[in-house]
Amino acid sequence: MSPICIFVYKRYEQTKMMLDSLLACPECAESDLYVFMDEARNDGEAKAVEKVRSLFDDIQGFKAVHPFPARMNKGMANSVIDGISKVLTERDDVIVLEDDIVVSPDFLTFMNSALTVYRDRKDIWSISGYTPKLDILDSRDPKGVFLVPRAQCWGWATWKDRWEMVDWEVNDYSKLAKDRKARHHFDLGGNDLFRTLEMERKERIESWAVRWAYAASKNNMLTVNPIQSKTQNIGLKTSTSHVGWHDERHNVDLHGNQTVIDPDVQLDKQLALEFKKHHDLSIISRIGYFMRLHNLGYDFVKRLIHRK
Repeated sequence: MSPICIFVYKRYEQTKMMLDSLLACPECAESDLYVFMDEARNDGEAKAVEKVRSLFDDIQGFKAVHPFPARMNKGMANSVIDGISKVLTERDDVIVLEDDIVVSPDFLTFMNSALTVYRDRKDIWSISGYTPKLDILDSRDPKGVFLVPRAQCWGWATWKDRWEMVDWEVNDYSKLAKDRKARHHFDLGGNDLFRTLEMERKERIESWAVRWAYAASKNNMLTVNPIQSKTQNIGLKTSTSHVGWHDERHNVDLHGNQTVIDPDVQLDKQLALEFKKHHDLSIISRIGYFMRLHNLGYDFVKRLIHRK
């Protein structure tokens, strides 16, 4: 079984729900669990952080548990990059979950199978457990898989050689910003991608995931998705790293149907276009991104929306 790498901080209820759903996967008993626990930013968070860490004091159900409590606050991006890099010094692949992702009972079955089947397909960057609701998927085999030009982070997996291809400093960002064709290629997975990278580079947000997605695009690689989602994000309505406000588009139902892993799956251009449209920003969202990028009262407007 591939190792499972999870990242936790101070959200006790979400972390417990994530763990309970994961332990419903029978493969846990044969899987190593690596737990990366970020440290509190201040004294006010210390109690919540310790409560989350207590979940792992005597946890049972895994082959082995490897806890890594941080001694200083790293932030989500550094925690994920450092944690996965550490696991992949010892292993050739990894399955990754954050504390607000719950999974279906066949999540590990799907991930382990897909990692094995697609290991040698060098056009495939990662495996995603999350699939949004798309009308076009209703006409597809619910047990199937499809490819998209966007690496996702709500329950996913990859291999050591792909991970090592990422330039986390994005040293070619200035060139990308001036290259309209390259930006268009990146945005084939959704026109939020370059905008998000722009905000990350200008330190308006903290995101490892958009750098991960950019590396996939730059290397012309695709991500495997199940037709029916194996994961669900339960943290969108609470405080998260950089979700502006809850978006109903991201709500999905969990499905435990066995997925057939097609080793020869190819990109379906029509499906990829619908996937892009799902992620494309509305006019209001584009304005929100612009305000956030240029510090034009974004946080004030967000607070007003939440009050409503």
